[in-house]
Parts: sequence; structure tokens; C-alpha cells
Amino acid sequence: MDRKDFYNRLSRGALPSVLLFEGEEDYLKQTALNDLCRAMLSPGMEDLDLARMEDPETDALIAAAETIPFMSVRRVVIVRDYAPLVGKQEPGDRLLKYLPTVPSTAVLVFFCTKKPDARKKLYTTIKKLDGIVNFSKLKNQELTHFVTEAFRAEGKECSDRTADALIFRCGSDTSRLLTEVAKIASHNVSSPSVDPAEIEALTSPSAESTVFQMVDALVSGQETKAFSLMRQQLRQGENRIMMLALFLRQFRLMQHIKIMQYEKRSPQEIKSALGVPPFAADQYIRQAAAWKNGQVKQAVHICLDMEYAVKSGRVNSEGSLETVMIKLAALRQKL
Repeated sequence: MDRKDFYNRLSRGALPSVLLFEGEEDYLKQTALNDLCRAMLSPGMEDLDLARMEDPETDALIAAAETIPFMSVRRVVIVRDYAPLVGKQEPGDRLLKYLPTVPSTAVLVFFCTKKPDARKKLYTTIKKLDGIVNFSKLKNQELTHFVTEAFRAEGKECSDRTADALIFRCGSDTSRLLTEVAKIASHNVSSPSVDPAEIEALTSPSAESTVFQMVDALVSGQETKAFSLMRQQLRQGENRIMMLALFLRQFRLMQHIKIMQYEKRSPQEIKSALGVPPFAADQYIRQAAAWKNGQVKQAVHICLDMEYAVKSGRVNSEGSLETVMIKLAALRQKL
């Protein structure tokens, strides 16, 4: 089930007795766990009806789940990063046989901050019980709504377009977005709404946003600025391979735009097909207009060839990104 299914079942009191929380969105995952506890546990009874466990023995885990709740709706047992899910260890047959019999008086939650192995017997057993809850990254309108609601909670009104501008600049990680929202909201407390200018002035760009700026700089002949932005990202701990992948993604998006424009697709169809927020789509379309069709294709091959050369060991990652940028700058000069 996804996040929406989880909350729907939680509101109806229809959650299975065994759950596995997985996915990239740690903030949403932790928020869902907190909401589960609030729904199941009586205020003041949390210490009695909540068990937090780390790599428990099977007997201890079963004993915790079998304990009758004192005053709460259901007893909640939380097991974080259980080795038979995220490590090499395998669960015993006793636990696998027990899971389908966990009583309705308990909710056993396997909470994974690491990626669980879907091939594990424990994972497949929980999946058969319909207990897998995936917290993947929010996208498009759902992510925009998350940002506007976060601003509203801070007492600020924020338009969808301004929210998309923040997402484009800072990325889609909800934890980081909340930090940036709080920063912006506290800047000018007297204003009832968010000024789009505050986003660029007060926030730090994500690696993806910076790569977009780097490509913009290359197009406009500002190679010095592009290399300065690259060095800034490397100093902040980003690695060349990841940035190279972002370059490749960006030129592939532009290639898709060029193909759809050739096919006479409408601007709305193009934006929808890109699968990025409307603000970001506008920016990519603007950037694609600065390149000729064949040059975008060449740029994709430049990035692809370097990525393959590095991953196959033919080229050292040191200098790989710089080489790609030099080739893209030379390509730009042919515009």
C-alpha cells in the first residue's frame, strides 16, 4: 500500500497487524509512525502500550506482540532496521509462522531506514499479509500541496507557482523543504504571503538546481561561472558521478522536449509528459530553446559516453565532469 492507502486504513481502523514501513521519504515515514501511535495509544499510556525494539530475539518479539494492551486501542511494537530485512541474517521459521497469527490487539511495525531486501523470506511473508507500506518521494501536485500546506502551518500563504519554484531550487526531499519553509516564513513575519524573491535570497540550491544553472551558464558563454558552481558543489560533498548523471538527465529532458515539439505536441502535453512540476517544466522548455535539435542529441551522447567510460573503469572519475563541461562549452560555441 502507499501513503494514501495507509492513512485511509488507519482512519477506518482497518490496518493489518503486521506492517513494514519502507521508502526514501524518511520524514513522511516517521510522521506516519507518529500518527499510527497517536491513533492506537491512549494519552498517558504510551509507556505501557508501546514497545520499541532493535534486533530482538524471536521470543522477545512474540512476547511483546502477545501482551494485551492496558488501556489503548492496540499495542504498538516497533522494530527498527531488523537484521533479517536489511542485513544478511535470515529469520527463523518460528517468526515466519507466527506473523500471520499476530493478534488484532497489536500492531507490529518493522520500520526500515535502510532499504529492505525484497527477496528475503520475512519481506515476502509480510507482503502476503498486505503489510508493506511504501513512502516514496512526493511528486508534482502532491509535492506542491505539501509545500503550500507547510507554509500555511507557518501562517503564510504561498501560491502553487511559488511552491514549485522552491521545489525546483531545493529538491523534493520533504525534510529539507520543511527546513527551508521555516526559514522563509521567519524572515518577514509581517507579510501574510511568501515573496518569490525570498526563495532565491534565503535558500541554498540543490545539486540538480545547480546543474541547471551550470548548463544555463554554458549556453550563455559563462564558462567561468559554470566551473565556479561545479567547484562549489564538490566542496559541499557532491561527487562528480552524481553530477554527471544530473547533466545526462537534464539533456535527456531537453531531448524529449525537442522530440515532442517536432511532433507538434501542445505546450500542455509537453509539460505533462515531462513529469516535473509546472515551474520546472517551463524552465526546461526555456533552456531547450537555446539548443539546436542535433546539439541536444550530441550533448546526451557526450554525457552517456563519459558515464560509461567511468563506470567501466576506462576513465578515472577525477576530471570526468570537467571534461564533459569543456566538451559542452565547445558544443555551445557552435550555436
